[in-house]
Amino acid sequence: MVFKTAEKSKIIINYINEYYDKYYRSPSLRDIEAAVGIPRATVGLYLNNLKAEGVIDYDGKRETIITDYIKSVAQKTTEKLNIVGKIACGNTVTEEETRIGTIDFPIALLGSGEFFVLRAYGDSMIDAGIEENDLVIVRRQSTADYGKIVVAIDENNENTLKRFMYDKKKKRPYLHPENDKYDDIYQNEIKIQGVAVKVIKNLEG
Repeated sequence: MVFKTAEKSKIIINYINEYYDKYYRSPSLRDIEAAVGIPRATVGLYLNNLKAEGVIDYDGKRETIITDYIKSVAQKTTEKLNIVGKIACGNTVTEEETRIGTIDFPIALLGSGEFFVLRAYGDSMIDAGIEENDLVIVRRQSTADYGKIVVAIDENNENTLKRFMYDKKKKRPYLHPENDKYDDIYQNEIKIQGVAVKVIKNLEG
C-alpha cells in the first residue's frame, strides 16, 4: 500500500502545529484521523515514516508528536507585544498607531493570533473593569461576536474601546459604553480593529 505523499504529510504536520497552538499539546492519532480523513492505522504509518526521515519526534506508545515548530514554540515562553498608543474609553479620539514601547507577556495566556497593546484612558468602560492607564491586550481581527469588547474605528478614523452590541429593534449594531454617563454609539459603519482579550492593571496606583 502506498501511504506516503508529500502533500498528505504536509497536511498532517500543519494540523499538528495548529492543534498545538490551540491546546498546547500534540494531537492524538484519533484527532488526526478525524481532521485529515484517513484511517488511524495509516496516520501511524505517516508518523513513523516522518520520524524515520527525521522530520518529527514521535512516541507511538504515548502518542506524543514534536515538530520543529513545536520545539521552537516550547522553548519560547513569552511574546513581545507592541504598545501602539492610547485608546479612548470616553469620547472618541484619533489614534496614531505608533509603537511607544513593548511588554513581554506569557504565551500560554495569549492563545493564537496577532496581538497589540493599547493604554486606556477615560472612564466609559469602568463597569467592565477597564480604568484609565490600564494596558489592554487586543487580538487583531476585523470581525467580532456581539457582546465582545472591541477596538472600533469609524468613518472619521476615530477609534474607541467599547462593547460591540446589536439592537434588535433598530436591527443594527452599536457600541455600548460600560458607564451610565455615556450614550450608546450608533454609526453607519463600525470598523473593528481587534477584540480585547486581557487587561493589565497597576494595583499600586
